[in-house]
Amino acid sequence: MPDLHTWITEQVARVERAANNHQQPSPNWEYDPCVREIRDLTNSGTVANVYRGGTGEHIALHDPAAVLRRCEADRKILEEHKPRQDSWYDHYACEGCGYDGAYCSEPNTQHVNDCPTLLALAEGYGLTQEQRATLARPEAERAKPSPGPGMPDVLAQQMIRIGLATVPAGLRGPNWKPRR
Repeated sequence: MPDLHTWITEQVARVERAANNHQQPSPNWEYDPCVREIRDLTNSGTVANVYRGGTGEHIALHDPAAVLRRCEADRKILEEHKPRQDSWYDHYACEGCGYDGAYCSEPNTQHVNDCPTLLALAEGYGLTQEQRATLARPEAERAKPSPGPGMPDVLAQQMIRIGLATVPAGLRGPNWKPRR
């Protein structure tokens, strides 16, 4: 099973395909409650007779053009809440949820599968608790520390974690040499 972000992306694509397949010949529909008809405004023809109250208006509000607009809006949310791509970062975090603002900021959402925005979006596509439990939880690829002699591994890992690319001269051991 994919992660939450990928699962929603797949659902948006599925809904979008269905809307595109049914967009022709009726891209713009209306419901006439007097005669209980859904009409194709482009061709001025009746698409369906609807006898159950409220159904015709519901169908007209969810015509393919409206569905495609919602899919496009959902894609914008997905773009904003995609997993962070930094390889030195410790979390498979949601980019859009932001950071706590501390000196060494931590993400507000530790994993993209826990993003409240994506979870709300997924709920609209029918994600169940059972499905959520089976979603993949990928982890961020972590950079491999490679300290010079005299630098403890713990310090090297912390330096990589906060993004320092080099080892300052004051932290180098007496036998330190650059690696080739």
